[in-house]
Order: sequence, then C-alpha cells, then structure tokens
Amino acid sequence: MATNAKDLTFPPGTEIVFGPQAHRRSYVNDTIARVFAGWSFSEIILPSFDARQTFAGASGDDPDAYTMIDREGNALALRADFTQIAAKALAIELRRENRTIRACYEGRVYRFQPSGHGARVEQSQRGLEWVNVRGAIYDAATILIARECLDALGLDDAALVVGHAGFVNAALGERGRADRALLEAVDHKNPARIREIAKRRGLDDKSAELLAQLPSLCGGAEVLKEARALAPRPEAAKALDELAEIAKLLEAVGGLKGGILIDLGEVRRFEYYSGTMFKIYHPRVGDDLGGGGRYDRLFDRYGLDVPAVGLGLDIARVTDALPREDVNGHAKPQNVAASKGAAALKDLLKARGEGKVVALEGQ
Repeated sequence: MATNAKDLTFPPGTEIVFGPQAHRRSYVNDTIARVFAGWSFSEIILPSFDARQTFAGASGDDPDAYTMIDREGNALALRADFTQIAAKALAIELRRENRTIRACYEGRVYRFQPSGHGARVEQSQRGLEWVNVRGAIYDAATILIARECLDALGLDDAALVVGHAGFVNAALGERGRADRALLEAVDHKNPARIREIAKRRGLDDKSAELLAQLPSLCGGAEVLKEARALAPRPEAAKALDELAEIAKLLEAVGGLKGGILIDLGEVRRFEYYSGTMFKIYHPRVGDDLGGGGRYDRLFDRYGLDVPAVGLGLDIARVTDALPREDVNGHAKPQNVAASKGAAALKDLLKARGEGKVVALEGQ
C-alpha cells in the first residue's frame, strides 16, 4: 500500500531527535546522572502510565494529562509528572522499611499543550527525590546539586530563583489559592490585573495590596526584610525564616558563585509543594530549565508522614542552553572500510579493540 506525505507526520508537540542533537542530549543526561551518583542517589525505573488518580491534583483530576481506558475499564494516564508517581513507588518501599531514600530517575513525561502553542507535549527529564529528610540543610543541598549539574555542563551563568509555597499560600489565603485567574495574574507579575481581580472577588484592601506587591518581591536577601513588613502573618514569617536559613547555609559554604535570586511571587505548579521552591533560568532559553522544592505532604495520600525534597531538569531545555558548538568533541570515524570481505570486518574489529570510532561504508 502506498504511503502519502500525510502519513509521515506526527502529532504537534512530539519530537524526533537524531544525530548530533541526540548526542548533545545524551551528553547532558549522562553528565547529570554522574552528578546524582556522586551524591549517592540510586536509579529508580518507573512505569510509563498509572491510574489516573496518581496524577490528580487538588481538583481531583489533571486536565493536561493524556488519559485512556484499558480493556477492563480502568482509567489510566500517561506519566504526567515524575514526583507524583515516584512518591507512590517509594511509599511501597517505606512501608517495607521506614528509612531515608535517595532515588533518581530519567524518562519522559507527557502533558497536553494547546495546538500551535509550540511547547513539547513529551518532555525528557532527569531528576531526583530525597525522601524522609527534614530541614533546611537538605533544601540547600538540593540547590547545590542543581548548581553542580549546571557547572558540570558549563552553564555557570544560569540563575537559580528561589521562592516558598508557604509564603505564597499565606498571601493568597484559602480563597486565592483556588482562584485560577488570580493565580495567573500573580504568575504573570501583573499588579494592575491582580488588583482588578482582587477587587472583583471582594478581597479586603490589605490582602489585595499584599498580592499586588508579590511581583516586586524579587531580589536579594533584602527582599525577605521587605516581605516581613508586608506579610506579618505567622505562616508567612515561618516561610521567610526558612528561606533566610537556606540562604545563610548557601552563603556559608560558598556553593553558589552568583548567589541565589529570591522571588516570593513564584506560584507556578506549587500545588504539592509545601516549602522551598526553585526554578532555573538561562539567557539562551525562554523557559525554565527545571527546578524543584520541598513537598512534605505528598505522601499523606498513602497514609505516611514523610518529608521530602526533589529536583527535576528538562533535558531538551538544558541542551538548548548549551553553546552551539559540538559538545564534548563528538568523535568522527577514525577508521573507514569498504564493505567487502572478511578482511574489512577484521580491520574494523581491530580498530574497535583500540577504542577507535569506525564506519563501514561502500557497496
């Protein structure tokens, strides 16, 4: 049966990576894996799909997940998030033995994007989950691991932007956390829009003004002092104390050349985060390269009180941040043989035994 051009297309947002670009991604993936191994993290291989509720948010569903029904009528979803499915897998381990777990993973996640949006619906990630650990030292160490990954790839000009879910929660209040339009206005750092929505929702002037100030609470350690004056609530003060302790630890060890940038208006995908959140940015890429944070309540759904912190890096975006020149001296064939006879194969085997890159060519 003949194949026409229409049969040679793939759904928008999927991707085929071949040749030098695939080599670049492998180099990034392997470099990050070596850093994780250096911090004693062990690999975990997770399912590509699971029950739909594994990836459900507070609303009871994830509208961006790719869902399906199996032959037995079970509602399933392709892996939409690594942390959520890793938490389920590690909950099984913790029920066997309550211990600290250092797990790392790699693979793809799948999330719907509107047609023409330009974003990838399948994203390759490498990340880690540090489970049953509590305290600022683990948050600081996770940020240092992220920094080491970037430095190992020559991306020492990448910026780490740190916020706190507890502070955002305190500023938004219970009503604000459930208001998608308000969350988007804060995320887009639009004070006029924030004030407009807050007024429409009937929020008091003090709360509305605090929300409108969130976009400006971005900078160095001085931001924490300013935030204390704006949000004196105990839960907000606790969040600022935790950020101050993490910043102090990082400064004390000198692990971040350029320090960290504090952004108290960071709200994106913080639903399961309970504490520190951070994102990584680079001037050559228009979106974040990844990030992480603390999620002390995610294991509650499995009947476990387990504090944890994690980190995930988008392999494609990290690769896009690299300089355009060939990564790591991508080797060219050093021994080329015509594809005739056993002598040619013998020459190739000899060259391979010497560690050379070979190519069998000719007719």
